[in-house]
Amino acid sequence: MTDILFYCGINECQWNHHPVNTGPYAVVSPVYGTKVKENRVAVPDNAAVMQDSGAFCDGPEDRLDYAAALRRQLEHSDKWGYSDKWGYSDKIIYRASYDLLIDETWDGQGNREKRRWTESAANEAVEITVNAARYMRDNYDGPCVLSAQGVTARQYLECVRRVISIMDLSRDILGFGGWCIIGKMPRAMMPVLRDTIDLVIPYAAKQGVKKIHIWGVIYPKALGPLLRACDDYGIQLSTDSAGPQMKPCMGSWGYGEWRNNHYEVADPAIRGLERARHVELTRQWLSAFRRTKYYVQKPNVQPRLFEVSA
Repeated sequence: MTDILFYCGINECQWNHHPVNTGPYAVVSPVYGTKVKENRVAVPDNAAVMQDSGAFCDGPEDRLDYAAALRRQLEHSDKWGYSDKWGYSDKIIYRASYDLLIDETWDGQGNREKRRWTESAANEAVEITVNAARYMRDNYDGPCVLSAQGVTARQYLECVRRVISIMDLSRDILGFGGWCIIGKMPRAMMPVLRDTIDLVIPYAAKQGVKKIHIWGVIYPKALGPLLRACDDYGIQLSTDSAGPQMKPCMGSWGYGEWRNNHYEVADPAIRGLERARHVELTRQWLSAFRRTKYYVQKPNVQPRLFEVSA
């Protein structure tokens, strides 16, 4: 079994004059950027798609109602396609709920800062996120990624409780939202993630969750303890990012122990091929993540009393 399943983000129709080559799994959002522009994409023929909701791009003034958010997903998958075929709807294996992210703040003028909300402010985000999961499950017939949010471990657990009660456990994925900036703020966020893992993973497993997807995280120090906990409780872990296909364009290569700080941007003639190679190497690294130094080798400690009663 693959250690961590990787979905590569797509936000282009070509990679520097070469075909988009994500490998077997891709994630597609209907929009991108703070200006909320339509995401023009070409999906590889061999890729199964997890469709994001676009919630990451929508600021307070751009938020849609749940029906409009789902309609945006459906219309996007009908419009953009692969090969000579219009639409990639037949390639979608999961659609995501329209949660409200708590890892960025907005200043009211369209500018955002990578800073997590306070716990009290995030209470509203939890309510919106739970309602989004309920709307998606009630109004879309296919498998879903139903996401949770929360600032503290306790708040996250409460959101997860409510989202799990909505899930079709035979086919849906529990989405771990709100962690995509952890690589930029590890000192502040890693302790919260560890506490969240300790509370949420045993509870989710007990309720019958079989798959968890953590949105937008390739930070190895975060993936290590999460994978360890998922292994302990028989849960398959997946993640996604557009970073692996973008990094070679910015003179950056690799993650963790295979990072190359001396990588130089390739000639335009082969840059797209380098992007595809970097995606494949990232997938291979994640698929064998238990062999890395980031995987927590020792078993987890016994759950605390308040965890058992959770």
